[in-house]
Amino acid sequence: MSIAEQIPHLEALSNLDERIRQLDEDLGVRRGGLDSLKTEVAELRRKVDDGKVSIATMEKTRNELQTEARQMTVQIEKSREKLGRSRNERESMAAQRELEELKKLVRDREDEVEKLGAVCEQAKASVNAAETRHNELSAELAGTAEGALQTVQDLEKQREQLIIERAATVKLLPPILYRRYEAIRARKPKAIARTSDGTCSGCNISLPPMMFQKMQRSDEFEQCPQCKRILYYVPKSS
Repeated sequence: MSIAEQIPHLEALSNLDERIRQLDEDLGVRRGGLDSLKTEVAELRRKVDDGKVSIATMEKTRNELQTEARQMTVQIEKSREKLGRSRNERESMAAQRELEELKKLVRDREDEVEKLGAVCEQAKASVNAAETRHNELSAELAGTAEGALQTVQDLEKQREQLIIERAATVKLLPPILYRRYEAIRARKPKAIARTSDGTCSGCNISLPPMMFQKMQRSDEFEQCPQCKRILYYVPKSS
């Protein structure tokens, strides 16, 4: 097979590889967008669940503190009764200290209950907002996923067809040329370049005159001295 006969197959292979590359990029973006949405929904679900656990813990603690405060209030009444029954100054002072300590403990508990209540309300507001957002994104995901999945499946079918066409095209090329093409393509998305006027279409450098003259005879493929792509000559269109 002559160089002139190989060039159309080489160009067809390069075009197929470029279309496959673009499809892969498109598939990556579409899959990535869907994955990001799924990740955000999962994070919101985790935030809601963790928030509800935290709220339940705070409410339990607040109830326990309120119970303690009520019990201390009962003890305060008993201390007051004890103070009223004091028979001397020593008993009176002891009862007074006990009463003041109990009052302080009740105030501390009430302060803690109030602070916990405020924190709990903030947590509830945050959880409600996260749950609302989660429900919105879940609904969006349900619709988006269906459409995105169909699009991805369509693109995958296109890619499968291109892969079949590529395999058929590869068989039309000499194995040595194909291996050379693949070695270059491993480093560059586009492995071929053409010239009509002594300038490489891949990197736009001027080729050595002797190389260009040799290429015009179409004896063999050359390699660009600059970009290393497979280089071939195509006459200018008249």
